[in-house]
Amino acid sequence: MLARLWRLARGQVRVRVTGASLPRFLNLCAEKGLMLRRMERTAWNEMYATLSVADFRALRQYMGRTGCRVHIVQRRGMPFWAARLRPRTALWGGLVLLVLLCWVLCAHIWSIEAHIDPALDEAEVMQQLEELGVHIGARISSLDTRSIRWTMLGMQPNMTFLSLNFRGNSLTIEAYGMTPPEEKIDQNAIVKVVAAREGVIKSVKALEGQPMVQAGDAVQTGDTLISGLVAPTREDGNYHLTHARGEVEAYTVHQVTAARSLETESKVYTGKVRRQYALVLGNHRLNLYIGSGIDGGTCDKIIETRTLRLSDSVVFPVSLVVQTYVFYEREPQTATVEELRVEMLSRALEEIASGMDGTVTEHSETLTEQDGAAVLEMTVHAVEQIGVEAVDDSTIPEQPPSEDETAP
Repeated sequence: MLARLWRLARGQVRVRVTGASLPRFLNLCAEKGLMLRRMERTAWNEMYATLSVADFRALRQYMGRTGCRVHIVQRRGMPFWAARLRPRTALWGGLVLLVLLCWVLCAHIWSIEAHIDPALDEAEVMQQLEELGVHIGARISSLDTRSIRWTMLGMQPNMTFLSLNFRGNSLTIEAYGMTPPEEKIDQNAIVKVVAAREGVIKSVKALEGQPMVQAGDAVQTGDTLISGLVAPTREDGNYHLTHARGEVEAYTVHQVTAARSLETESKVYTGKVRRQYALVLGNHRLNLYIGSGIDGGTCDKIIETRTLRLSDSVVFPVSLVVQTYVFYEREPQTATVEELRVEMLSRALEEIASGMDGTVTEHSETLTEQDGAAVLEMTVHAVEQIGVEAVDDSTIPEQPPSEDETAP
């Protein structure tokens, strides 16, 4: 197969040889080293053979000795194809442009897909990468991904991982960050447990510290539930300070008031649809419409970007942006209080439950209509953990002198 391709690249000629001295012709070719292939004798004075262009040119100077005539029947190979294409300037120019386009397409970045962790500022990360040379149109060979990665990790203290993955002329950026830990009180500090809200104590579980309340006590927000100052446990013991911790459950009551207008609006689509087109070439956008948007009327705007792709990894720097405007009119509607009851109750209970460390035991509500609005007044009873840690500024009280110390 490779030998055949090589012969086509050099060029070959199919000839018809006629004359009474065909043996003399064959002897001459053998003597001069001219290789004849695919020989076929069709008559006593006629034969066909194939030989290379170089051998054919060498044969011409010896033809007078053989008494035979040689006629070219077929020409094949690269030299003849190039000779036929040589006058076609537009074709060669198009080939050059195609090669140039392939180089520009494969040697530069034309698509960037970013997966940035919410713990990081995506806009800031992308701007810093652009300052380091990572942008649409950048040469792939000029980017030192290792250096960029280490530089970005230094510029973003919360960034724990960054990767730049090339696939064809597409770049995928993956970055993960570390969420700053919540500030916690030093475990060695003197701490007490106080009430986060008012309620009636259900139970107290003190792991460390001195309980200051018991079941059935009513407490207000900020009251001390477990003190960091621990009283002596035996007659001759001493006070000591500690980091109080524990859980305090209480019966609590939440009051909720919410209002919602009974007058609402719904969208009624008119059937009118308008589209605008824009062409994006690399980083440059060319609007194929006049103006900056749609004036007049109310509408939904849908933006769709269609990128020209050769494959999943090879992207052309050409995108078509289609902006579709679907027009509608606002139609007023009037709802009843009962129609809004379920939605308003669900939202109120969800808001209360999300802000507590406990469970709702029961609730009661009234829903009335006032001045064209549905007004919800809800009372929610719950059992929740109300103890939170706070710095304790208590000090150890002075001990009275013992009898031995007072004796003369």
